[in-house]
Amino acid sequence: MYITSTEYNTLTGRPAAEATTIRLTIACKLLDSRIGNYPINTDGYKISSNWVLYDEGENVKLHQSKIDAVKMWVASMVSYLTDNNNKPPSAANNLKLGRFSVGKAGTIGDSFLPAEIGYADSILVSSGIINRKVKMR
Repeated sequence: MYITSTEYNTLTGRPAAEATTIRLTIACKLLDSRIGNYPINTDGYKISSNWVLYDEGENVKLHQSKIDAVKMWVASMVSYLTDNNNKPPSAANNLKLGRFSVGKAGTIGDSFLPAEIGYADSILVSSGIINRKVKMR
């Protein structure tokens, strides 16, 4: 997993007990879904425990800014899950097929993510870790 309960407490100021195994797992898997097209490691996550991503045939050590963005995003999602009875954000009002999507979003930049983690998501995006590349043959 990308953070510990102690790191959760440090990042959010909220009780470490909120960072249960299930919440951490859900948050990490949602982060994996968010960052995009990377292979999954043998431990079940896209980023290895030593903060390495496999990208375009190479193992790439993540820069500290990306590590911080990942930790902040996961901590914010755990907070959201705690406040919403372990229910992840839903895109029920949207249809999304790869790069094509139709939804009832009212403005550019609307996301399936709740406003509560919008700040952390902006940092994740600006860190450059999100990979939307699609390989063509």
